[in-house]
Amino acid sequence: MASSSGPLNEELQCSICLDVFTDPVTTPCGHNFCRTCLNKCWTNTQTCFCPLCNKTLSNRPDLEINTTLTKVVQYFKKLNQGKSEVFCDFCDERKQKAMKSCLTCQSSYCETHLEPHHRVPRLKKHTLINAVENLEDYICQKHERPLELFCRDDQTCVCLSCTEGDHRTHNTVPIE
Repeated sequence: MASSSGPLNEELQCSICLDVFTDPVTTPCGHNFCRTCLNKCWTNTQTCFCPLCNKTLSNRPDLEINTTLTKVVQYFKKLNQGKSEVFCDFCDERKQKAMKSCLTCQSSYCETHLEPHHRVPRLKKHTLINAVENLEDYICQKHERPLELFCRDDQTCVCLSCTEGDHRTHNTVPIE
């Protein structure tokens, strides 16, 4: 499952097993790990510490599942189920494997055709993610804009326009 969407992939990846979280728990210092990974890390040790920042914990905390992160992981896994190889939308003859998909352009690009997105100021503002087959899954059905935020109240991904309407008073955070 390690091949997934852009910056979101790193945020949903346990730094111990380097895979997408399974039963994510949060340490008192705010770092997230798979419950099993953290328990293994703390097995046969007198002092518990955060494997990421090495902060020593005064006592072994009771680990509760991070339900919000669990929902985001489930959504992420659903989007990446049965993921097949994605090809560049702009290659003419021999289609190259796409490196990134642009949510703004609604297209996937190989390394060569992606270059303007790194060079042209207007294109630099576009939202790029790792190449995905079903770009429409990353677009708000109501507003046809990229899903960039997670609504904690409704446990769903939303676009910026959603936060001006139905989700105006809701607690939203960047999806990353």
